[in-house]
Formats: sequence, structure tokens, C-alpha cells
Amino acid sequence: MGQYGGVVESGPPVGRAPHARGSGPSLGVAIELGDVICRGGGADPGGASLPAGVSLAVPPGQSLALLSQPRGDAIGLLDVIAGLRRPLSGQVAVDGVAVDRLGGAELDRYHARRGLVSARFPLLPSLSVTDNVLAPLLAGRVDGPTRERAARLLDLTGAAGVAGPVRRLSGEQQWRIMIARALVSSPRLVLAEDPASSLDAQAAARVLDVLTDTHATFGFTLVLAAGRLSTAIRCQRQVSLVNGAVVEDEMTSGDDPWTRNRIDRIG
Repeated sequence: MGQYGGVVESGPPVGRAPHARGSGPSLGVAIELGDVICRGGGADPGGASLPAGVSLAVPPGQSLALLSQPRGDAIGLLDVIAGLRRPLSGQVAVDGVAVDRLGGAELDRYHARRGLVSARFPLLPSLSVTDNVLAPLLAGRVDGPTRERAARLLDLTGAAGVAGPVRRLSGEQQWRIMIARALVSSPRLVLAEDPASSLDAQAAARVLDVLTDTHATFGFTLVLAAGRLSTAIRCQRQVSLVNGAVVEDEMTSGDDPWTRNRIDRIG
């Protein structure tokens, strides 16, 4: 079935805004991490032991940025939540489901319930733009309305009208299409990596605008592995890791469109 998973009908249809915050249950998932260790290693020369691991509780619908030293630790934690790898130890639960214990068809179903935005899983050059967006879905379920949903997502992400061989598209265009691909199955959880690692600063900022806009529109839980502080502060919450341990966990002012719109309306 691949890394993207199969079709799932969860979350709001494309074009429908989520419940207003505070007016009803969130459309996102809750995440619970208990003493999660993603990488190995022994005690340091000074005799310090391994960190206890990462313990976090993420409420439904929150946007969370992970910053880490070394940078790979945030990616490793993202992969554990995504069900792409198992932690060395600890527990990972998403809406009460023990992700670290899933396998086979159950793991495939979990993959189908989350979106993934990562340059490590690029667009397929043999497919058209639209078919790349539809790639996570089972071929038998791609009907007319599904193609219409893909077209609306391309419009929402600013990639409508993009055509030609995928390999000739700009990096920014490809990231916009990857976001549409991650959203085609209406996931309640989206896991993303910082586009700044492969784009210039202005292009990365525009892609992050798309990601935070769609988070505000659809209400999914967002976990973003951020490579820099300017990316992390776009999320509602920032968690910093050093050598696999949480050293800072704070709410940020946020830069999401919902907050900006509320400020504009309040005046």
C-alpha cells in the first residue's frame, strides 16, 4: 500500500471549515507519547545515562513544532508517530490506538488516517499532477467526486493549473502538490517536515503559509519537524529536544490564519 496509506473517509470534506474553536469537538486526533526513545547510544564519558525519553500529550487539533539537537531526532520522532518505524522503547498512542504495536493490515489502516508531507517521499515523475495527489488512494475508489476533491485541494494549495512533467516543476510547486496529496484522504493527523531544508527562505515561507492555512481550515492535528525557530513559531506549541530529551515545551503566539482572522475581526 506504500507509505501514504489507502483511502479513508474521515475529517471534513474539502471546502468545509471545521468547528469554530471552542464551539465543539476538534476534528483532530489526540497524541500521547510515553518515554519514547527513537535512537540508540550509550552513556556519555562522564557517566550520564540515556535520557528517559520523550513524554508529550498533544490535544486534538493542536499544531505542534518539534525542534531538536541533533536535527534528526525530530524527524525520528515524527516517523515514530507516523508509524514508519518503531521506537526503541516507550509508548505511542494516537486517539487511544497503540501505534507502536500495530502491524500488517492494522498498520495500513493507521497509515490511511494520517497525511504525510516530506521531501523524503517526493512526487512520482511517471504520474500527472492530479494523479500524484490521488496516489494515496486505492485505484478502485478514485471516482469523479474524488477527482473533483483533488482539483479543489490543488486550488486550495495554490497549485491549480500547474501542468507539465513533475520533474520540471519548481521545488515550491512540488511542495504545494505534496500538501494536497497529504490532504486528499481528509486525514485527522498531518505530519510534516520543514520545507526550508530544500527551498529558499521566501518559497519555504509561502509553503508554510499553505500548511498553516489548511490546518486552520480543516482542524486536523499538525506535528511539524522544524529545522529552524522561524518555522517553529508558526505553530501553536513549540517543543525543543536536546539529545532525545525535552528541554523546553511552551505555547507560542502562533501565526495561524484563524488567530490572525480573529485579531482582524476584533480590531
